[in-house]
Amino acid sequence: MSRTIRSILFAGAFAMIAAAQPAVTGALNTASYITPGFPNAGLAQGSMIAIFGRNLGPAAIAQAGSFPLPTELGGTSAKITVAGQASDLVMVYTLATQVGAIVPSNVPAGSGQLTVTYNGQTSASYPVQVVASQFGIFTINQGGSGPAVVQNVNSESDRPVNTILNAARPNQAMILWGTGLGAIQGSDRGAPPVGDLNQPIEVLVGGRRANVLYKGRSGCCAGIDQIVFEVPGNVQGCYVPLVVKNGNSVSNFTSIAVAPTGGVCSDPFGYTANELNTANSTGKLSVGSVTLSRVSLKISAAGVNLDTVTENASAGFFSYDGTQLIGSRGNGGTAVTVGACTLFTFGGEATSPSDPTRPRVLDAGAAINLNGPGGAKQVPKVQGGIYSATLSTSTGIGGGIPGLPGGIPGLPGGGASASYLTPGAYRTDNGGGGADVGSFTSNLTIPGNFTWTNEAAITQVNRGNDLPITWTGSDANGYVFVTGSAFDITSKAGAAFYCLERGNASGLTVPSAVLLGMPASSVIEGTQTGQLSVGITNEPSRFTARGLDTGIFSYTSMTAKTVGYR
Repeated sequence: MSRTIRSILFAGAFAMIAAAQPAVTGALNTASYITPGFPNAGLAQGSMIAIFGRNLGPAAIAQAGSFPLPTELGGTSAKITVAGQASDLVMVYTLATQVGAIVPSNVPAGSGQLTVTYNGQTSASYPVQVVASQFGIFTINQGGSGPAVVQNVNSESDRPVNTILNAARPNQAMILWGTGLGAIQGSDRGAPPVGDLNQPIEVLVGGRRANVLYKGRSGCCAGIDQIVFEVPGNVQGCYVPLVVKNGNSVSNFTSIAVAPTGGVCSDPFGYTANELNTANSTGKLSVGSVTLSRVSLKISAAGVNLDTVTENASAGFFSYDGTQLIGSRGNGGTAVTVGACTLFTFGGEATSPSDPTRPRVLDAGAAINLNGPGGAKQVPKVQGGIYSATLSTSTGIGGGIPGLPGGIPGLPGGGASASYLTPGAYRTDNGGGGADVGSFTSNLTIPGNFTWTNEAAITQVNRGNDLPITWTGSDANGYVFVTGSAFDITSKAGAAFYCLERGNASGLTVPSAVLLGMPASSVIEGTQTGQLSVGITNEPSRFTARGLDTGIFSYTSMTAKTVGYR
């Protein structure tokens, strides 16, 4: 055999070995799915984690069937090494792309390395951070966001899962499912012990502290925790934010449904009880939305102030089946109960949060028509039942450039341009309709004179402190919202919060429990990349049409600025 042939054969053999070697690409809390780069991404002692990668186990899933749980399953085992101490993970399930395992309670807290071995081949080390406690909440969409996996306790034998079709009552006991409360005494391989864990947690429901009755292992499932709490008496809505706080650590943000007498919920920015009763009887709900938005963005960089105003119109039409409806985050993925705040995370190449629920798109016609004080406009179809158009833009440059106190008239995009979304009456329709949605019309009125009064005072946001926001001139029959976002360029971890309050209030406070779930924002060439905005919106004008159970016509007008989150 020639040397060349031997080299080719050896190279092929090494390539096959490398291909068969396990590779770990991620290790996350199996309930929250919070990714590295977030302050709450640590893996808790005694928690169940999901390990992702390639060649981690057999092609068909292998599951542990009885106690004591094994440390090797289907040819797969895993170790975490912290401070020189190597510990075998407790195996729950394994397959080629994912492993479910429990971090032993006696693993030291600190920075460590995770490896997976399958059929004698061991992966390269993957960095992890082990912490004493980091709770994650299971969610219906199995992605760590939206409605939580929580049961309404009606009796010992009647404990249905909470959904927007089966809401809890104020003061009712609830059973919350998650993982990551903390370590137990003894081995995690055996049946989990029942009893309170010594963790000073807070359960916040709509921003209000709930009475906690139990916090410990589930009793049924190793590594799985239950928190039993009572719904505060002064909250209600279809998407009431639910989060667990432990010191300066917060869980993923989720939601529960609460109604005065239980049953089907109702929410001005979600669905009405009648709409949900329709969904309950038909097993589906078809929804549409037309939104007008005006964003005034102020960016300060190197002594130069850049002010841009962008006005847009967008529309979308979708059909949810029953499973999608109860797992959806509602209202385009950003629903929140009035008087509360919630947080959404995103990462990788995404630049904003999105709802993982993917309903069927409906065709509502070739274009959406608008009529207002500024005349007629059309919003063309982008694809399927998605419509979008820019109504106007303008840019002004000033600040540190001598002689330029405002914009640069005559330059493209510079100086003043005519605004379309001025105060007044607006009408929308879709002409003769489309294949899935018949013709509709709807009307709304845009007010004016809203002012964010403490805008200039906020340039840096300390995530460990509450953030007060004040305003004047809001419509007593409308609503005020506050949003903010931060993105860490290095880890590609991003988060955005959304708060909603009635217009007759003079302010709201973004609680530290929300801000603690955000990463610190990056600074690029001295410019802050975080954003904070305050604006107004209306209670949506509702419409129906053939093939559409409910539609909403709404507007938002906001002032946004760059800030730092630290």
